[in-house]
Amino acid sequence: MSPTLARDDPKRFHALEFGCGWGAGCIETCLMYPVSKISFRQQVLGYNIMGALKDIKNEGFPLLYRGLMPPLIMRTTSRAVMFGLYDKFLTSFGGTKYIRGSPIITKERAQAAFMAGTCEATMAPLERIQVLLQAKKYNSVFKNTGDAFINILKEHGIRECYRGISLVVARNGLSNIMYFNLRGPCKLYIMDKAESENSHFLHIIGDFISGALLGATISTVFFPLNVVKNNVQSGLGKEAESPRQALRRILKERGGIRQLYRGVHVNAFRSLCGWGITTAAYEGLLRFGTNI
Repeated sequence: MSPTLARDDPKRFHALEFGCGWGAGCIETCLMYPVSKISFRQQVLGYNIMGALKDIKNEGFPLLYRGLMPPLIMRTTSRAVMFGLYDKFLTSFGGTKYIRGSPIITKERAQAAFMAGTCEATMAPLERIQVLLQAKKYNSVFKNTGDAFINILKEHGIRECYRGISLVVARNGLSNIMYFNLRGPCKLYIMDKAESENSHFLHIIGDFISGALLGATISTVFFPLNVVKNNVQSGLGKEAESPRQALRRILKERGGIRQLYRGVHVNAFRSLCGWGITTAAYEGLLRFGTNI
């Protein structure tokens, strides 16, 4: 089936978008998890990169992928929701995807992106478990993902699984607006510099570069918000801090706003590679799927 025919079959095309999003999330998560763990230790414990690497090395290789299952489930599902629902919401709002010459950001594309990000936030309990499993202080408390879920539900209730949900919604919604509205013009600019837009290899490179640049930029813009979110979610067994309380505590403990960006370089590198892989994998799978 040609790409045009595939897009003329909305149900098939939407199902394909969900599947391609799932596959892209799986590839990205497995490749980038160790880097994500290094960044997490820097955000929560305030380590420099060598301190985080030494801390993880001392724990040993068997614990390197501890906590992988929650982000694997979360990101495969969230990427499927993100890419699949964005197009459905965009159609519902009467908008169109970016085409050459159209405004970069429109109300309809922004609304569709924010709604897709809000739906992604339903994965917040898995993100919460990931945070607890990555935190060093809980290595001897929880055996695995299932044990952590059972323990939290039994001892603290379902509400505890949604700690930090407002920060997750804000991060997902606002970052989606930037990603979906800027991805099109960014790739078009890159492809304009290429000799031929018909080359499959050049499309892969264009998708990777556009996704990488946007991922690194967006993750850096929202890095302080993610630091606060991880600190809020790393607490357990006591009243949850509000985002404002957590921010004040972090600034006081670390001695200034500059330290709030501890780990931003690793996080930017992870996002550069991760979103480059995700975008290239999604678009590659989509092109393959629309041609079979």
